[in-house]
Amino acid sequence: MISKLGSLSIAVVLLCRAAGAEGAAPPASSFPLTTHSPQSRELLVKAWELDQDEGEQIKAIVVLRKLVKIDPNFAMGHEILSQCSRDPGEQVREQKAAWATRQYASPAEQLAIEWFQNAADHKLIPAITDMNEVVNQYPHDKWVVFLANGWLMLQMQYERAAAVYENSGITDSPGLLNNAAYTYASLHQFDKAFAVMDKYVAMMPKLSNPQDSYGELLRLAGRYQDSLKHYRASLAINPRFYSSEYGIADTYAMMGDEARARKAYEVAFRKFPLATLDRVQWKTREALTYVREGDLKGADQAFQAVAEFASAHKMSQAEADTYRQMAMYQRDPRRSLELLDKAGHSIHAGQNAMRVSVDQELALVLRTRVEAALKAGDKPLAHASLAQLAKLNDSDDNIIQTEYEAASGALLFAARKYKQSIPHLEEDPDNPLSLRLLASAYRRAGDVEGEKHIDEKLAGVNDPTLEQALVVPAFRKCLENPNCDASFKTASVKR
Repeated sequence: MISKLGSLSIAVVLLCRAAGAEGAAPPASSFPLTTHSPQSRELLVKAWELDQDEGEQIKAIVVLRKLVKIDPNFAMGHEILSQCSRDPGEQVREQKAAWATRQYASPAEQLAIEWFQNAADHKLIPAITDMNEVVNQYPHDKWVVFLANGWLMLQMQYERAAAVYENSGITDSPGLLNNAAYTYASLHQFDKAFAVMDKYVAMMPKLSNPQDSYGELLRLAGRYQDSLKHYRASLAINPRFYSSEYGIADTYAMMGDEARARKAYEVAFRKFPLATLDRVQWKTREALTYVREGDLKGADQAFQAVAEFASAHKMSQAEADTYRQMAMYQRDPRRSLELLDKAGHSIHAGQNAMRVSVDQELALVLRTRVEAALKAGDKPLAHASLAQLAKLNDSDDNIIQTEYEAASGALLFAARKYKQSIPHLEEDPDNPLSLRLLASAYRRAGDVEGEKHIDEKLAGVNDPTLEQALVVPAFRKCLENPNCDASFKTASVKR
């Protein structure tokens, strides 16, 4: 399981444990933490250990909530809780609290808080500038490197995330090794990911999280049986390590055994109470099993339950995204457009969501609206939706830019402008919907090698997303069927 907290440098850990007095200056190479309370310092160290070493995020969140109650002016404590929390409302509240108490923090802490505040306000160029300055000041601090690596991963800036880790020279931080392995996996550099994971497992052999993370990375690489072994090894160490129970269910789903996957999800739900955002995540994964089976009625019931749960808990982004996903698998494009209207309404409700999340979700909805309009034969609506998306695409947001390029490529492909569509679709390199169009565009443009490369990449997508469920299983079956639809044929498979 990838964690969201970072790890303190050894110097900061020693400072927190030995120097509880405020005003004791930390070494220049370590990131400072400012609190009036020695107990808050101790609790912050404990929270870091729980999260980054042991992968016990829920326990870490409990500790973080306690320390900010002890010292309400501990600005960086509020910031860390905001980044770690699994409750969207709490994320928003704690980010506001960090900003409101920043005057009690050191200049370095203020800069870090400004970084995350700019990100929350969707001011990404200033956020990147702030992040770069913090990293430049503390390039070898484990905690700073961890936060930067994790934030860049959320921005889909995987190469930069890897560079921050590699330039740090850090080899003794379990949490950072864990995140680095996920970074390499996101770059499809699985040999590097597994090499780092081997070090993480060796460093923490008695903890569940290394085995859990290894299981997830193996599943992403398509090594399902090996993945199951590591998830079970995690549960053998700690039977209450809930993400491994859900990881087993995910793996069954990716193997195509959807009924067994649902049973595994239900076992996990009975055993483990979850925070609201986690429940949405795993209930969505469970709903995807119906999509893979082609049981769209069952999928509608499952997704609708998730949407109602999100609405009841005032999670507007999660509600919107659930309706967006429902729209994606509908056979009737008119029904898709109705669901996208619901998604738009949820977005504009704006409950417990930061501006950056709202704008990114709106971009996803608009991209899906372009695709639904094309299926409905409504080209004016497709172009109008793309125009709205273009207005959003001025914030240097990589997620929004990717959705804009994907929608542009889909429009050009629909207009049979295959060569023109290629550079746009190439900007969405991990989405099976774009990859399928890209392979077809290469074929129609006569680029056999380009098609072969994309075919191989598409066949190897093992992330349990709706896009994967809609495209990859059918694509793999088509590889063995010479009579399948031409949009799935590949030049890379021997028949």
